[in-house]
Amino acid sequence: MQGTAEGGSRRHRCIVNDMGSVWRRLREWVRERMKIRVTWAGYAFTGAIAVTFAGALLSGNNLIFLIASVLISTALISGLVNKLSLAGLEVEFHPPEHLFAGEQTMAKIVVRNEKSWMPSFSTRLQSIHADGLAQALYFAIIGGGEAVTEHAAVKFGRRGRFRDNSLQFTSRFPFGFTERRERVALLADVVVYPALEPGALAVEFLDHVRGARLSRHAGVGDEFYRLRPYAPSDAAKRIDWRSTARHGEVHVRENTRDEMTAVTIVLDLFLGGAGMSWFESALSTVAWLAVELDREGVPIVLKTQQRTIDTPRDGDCYTVLRYLALVEPMPFDAADGLEQIIPIDSDGAVLVLTADPARNPVR
Repeated sequence: MQGTAEGGSRRHRCIVNDMGSVWRRLREWVRERMKIRVTWAGYAFTGAIAVTFAGALLSGNNLIFLIASVLISTALISGLVNKLSLAGLEVEFHPPEHLFAGEQTMAKIVVRNEKSWMPSFSTRLQSIHADGLAQALYFAIIGGGEAVTEHAAVKFGRRGRFRDNSLQFTSRFPFGFTERRERVALLADVVVYPALEPGALAVEFLDHVRGARLSRHAGVGDEFYRLRPYAPSDAAKRIDWRSTARHGEVHVRENTRDEMTAVTIVLDLFLGGAGMSWFESALSTVAWLAVELDREGVPIVLKTQQRTIDTPRDGDCYTVLRYLALVEPMPFDAADGLEQIIPIDSDGAVLVLTADPARNPVR
């Protein structure tokens, strides 16, 4: 009997928690779609109108009727001016060329007032959702027909394509009785790369690649290839002192024999029982390796069941990052073809990221 009572209590708490969650979501949904919200000042002013009007009815005093009329007119004019202040506002959102999830960066925001005759006063611009503007922007005045440019911090919590990152204008002008909200849909195609969060495996693999690259680059090659900035893993004897003195920055000399064999990264798109958390972590690992290897001039070959990207033949590092931003896991596992995309005999380093190591044919 005790176990039954405890089970019933748990089910009751679960139902109560579910109802509370549904109520919160419904309240947030209604709040997002309400264009007007009455402030505490508005409630106080409405109460003053009610008291004044009741006093006028009870006393029959014309002066009190006149005062009540003035108060009602003030409330109506306040709402009209508030609506006109937000009318005709447009936003241009210019994000940086490259965005990483979880990383705060700066974007250019241009706000235009299409009204040629009326300024907009005390206007606030903010994101409706968590992704987008990190902080609200405040504009004291935007003149009629003018455009105001601001640089604001933006942050996106997840990777992917954001086609409709909605913003909203809010204003309490002129008296603060109500807060009006006007939603602005940005038809911008913003692609956010995975977060650069390497695990221990990625750091260990990069150290292995650096060690192999250092041993391969030992000595002087037969034919000049290029000059590049000095990296901590470069030997001191490879420094080109003439170029260093001319540019004021340490450069090293690379020869044709020093070209690095491409690093192959195989990403398994089948999740199995690992879930999306593993998949997002794997994407962050690949993104971090792609950026670090590109900084050191190492070619990358990314292989999945859907596509193979060979840099620099098929593009650069950002081609890989854009693919990682939009790729989704595969729903099947019987004929996923993982063994067909893993290079069995490769001159360069190979990293295989799979949710099920037992499916890795490389031993």
